[in-house]
Amino acid sequence: MNINKYKLPFVATALVMALSGCGGESANVIPEVYDESTANGSCKARTAGCVEFALDYPLNGLNFTCSSDTKNRFTTLFDPNGGAATGACKAADKITFFLQGEKDKKIELGTFPMSNIAHVSVAQLPRLTLLDIAAGIQGRAAQKLSPDDATVKVAIRLVRLIQAVGLQSQQIVNARDIQPISIGGDAERKKLEQITSLITPEQFKGLSDKDFTDAVKPWVDISKVSDTDAFDVITQLMRITTAAVYQPEFSLFSSKEVLGSALSGTEGLVGCNKEECKAEDKSATHLVGHFIVMTDRQGKTFGSGLQWRGKAETDVTSIGGVNAQLIRKVKPVQMTALPQDSWIHPITKAINNNPDLTTQTGFQFNVDDSNAQPLIVTQGKLFNDYMIAGKERFYKLLTGKKEVNEEDKKNYGLWQQQINSESFKGTLDLYKIYPITYLDSKVFKSENNVSSGAYIFPLYADLIFKFTDSSVNTVKLGIVIDRNGDIRTNMKAMPVTVTDSSGTIIDMSTGTNGCSGADVLGSSMIDINNVQQYRIGTTGRAFTSSGTDGNKISIRMILADKVFQSLDGALIGMNSSIQTSPNSGDSIVIGGALLNLNRLLAMRSGGKPAADDVPFKDSADSDVKWANSFASFQSIYSAIDSADEDAKKWAKFTGGSIQFNLAPCYEVKTK
Repeated sequence: MNINKYKLPFVATALVMALSGCGGESANVIPEVYDESTANGSCKARTAGCVEFALDYPLNGLNFTCSSDTKNRFTTLFDPNGGAATGACKAADKITFFLQGEKDKKIELGTFPMSNIAHVSVAQLPRLTLLDIAAGIQGRAAQKLSPDDATVKVAIRLVRLIQAVGLQSQQIVNARDIQPISIGGDAERKKLEQITSLITPEQFKGLSDKDFTDAVKPWVDISKVSDTDAFDVITQLMRITTAAVYQPEFSLFSSKEVLGSALSGTEGLVGCNKEECKAEDKSATHLVGHFIVMTDRQGKTFGSGLQWRGKAETDVTSIGGVNAQLIRKVKPVQMTALPQDSWIHPITKAINNNPDLTTQTGFQFNVDDSNAQPLIVTQGKLFNDYMIAGKERFYKLLTGKKEVNEEDKKNYGLWQQQINSESFKGTLDLYKIYPITYLDSKVFKSENNVSSGAYIFPLYADLIFKFTDSSVNTVKLGIVIDRNGDIRTNMKAMPVTVTDSSGTIIDMSTGTNGCSGADVLGSSMIDINNVQQYRIGTTGRAFTSSGTDGNKISIRMILADKVFQSLDGALIGMNSSIQTSPNSGDSIVIGGALLNLNRLLAMRSGGKPAADDVPFKDSADSDVKWANSFASFQSIYSAIDSADEDAKKWAKFTGGSIQFNLAPCYEVKTK
């Protein structure tokens, strides 16, 4: 199985917009010496009624029971190949968590219904967060990501416990690091047995800090982890839980009848200038859109897309039929989402529902049309950590509901836009794909997670973009993968229109002092050299040497700003294929992107690597390719209207290959 198929055991279903990847099964069964469990769940993953979950923290050995199984106890099992700790219960179960000693001592961690995280089984695993467990202890969900929230306070205590175990056993080197931690070994179970008595959920949330610290001290000293440390970990986890790629299904071929148990056949982003959008209404101006956005490890969401607007010219019976007509005959318009905070919030799981913001403005796509206002996604709630439904039929399938009420409709994915003073509105069916995970310190070595010795992040480099159309100038773009795993530009201070001495390369590369200053920039994104930089991506996960073909990191990027010129809208590392016509062979392919860090990891601190010391390959070990969906559809339109010079220009920017060179100023550092 290729490495791209282990992004986590999370994958998308088979869509009209087919997404590469097959995903892993649940973790191997490893019975514990002092536990009755024989598996990490009461049911077999991907069978009817079974919900397999992935814990947001890579925590091995967390005990749990499923209410439908009165005989067995289970434990989360961390699988390094999958990069996640998993478990499973039946969809209607209540799940109870606890930490069990060698014999009868235990710390009880409350109960909550599985339906809180998933109503139906899908291929992509829903995340079960430490805040979900805290909600089971506290008796209610967190209302806000704040240390003053009652449920967050419980989660802080839980994180202090986990991090203290990690520090005590030297599985982490600082109290804020997130790495695989095992609490299921014989030594840990024996030591846990030394606590003076059972700790109930009421005691877990109700004891004073001193009394709780004293109660668990025979096992672990949680004074080594502060509340501030723990809240930082919770914030990181919630951002990681939300970070992923998001895109609608492309509704070229959907029909009223096709939905299917595979949760495919949705309509994507569709609408019109009327109250009801009927395919057979030739007087309506329809709008169809598509986009890919991503949320990074700092919680910012950005991306690129396109839309078509027009009337159906021939008889059609489905919205998919209307869309297919528009794509063949109407010139597409580019949409750009600059970095925003109004996307899916980790607490509310909803778009435009951020309890930390006083003003809810919706998630906005700027539209490259002087007559059009931004397209605004006004609402939508994520279910199963997987999908947003825009219409009743699909909402029912996601939630298992037989009927919907007005409150349910507030969860639908909806959007609106003003164009030429005319109101357009419609629905949005959306998929969350390729969620990210923690970054293993065996591979992703930064000053934050090594106790001493060499570390390699932040990693400064230049990306060299070549175009399939050789008449287009190559672009050299400076980037940095920062200590947190996010990616931003790292361009030098010069006009971006300037080419190099050969006149064939657009030079936006790293400057001579480009490796100095802060790698993580403030909200202005202006660096130490007073150069405006831009968020462009994040790392998906790190593949360890114990995993499939390890010591690599996967990266994903979207270049979504006019500053990138011929690369505006470029997509890198998305592992997606966008079908562009009823012919299954017509598609836009965006492959994977993996950086091999073996040579850097073998270097001593202060080492000066060669520019090509980090091989950059896709999951098939071929050169990394990039693609631009907007440019590709402009190419389709250019074939229809050969006189359109703008479309002809964009048709040259459809894609190409990427080379990765370490920046001349980069070196391996030491702590």
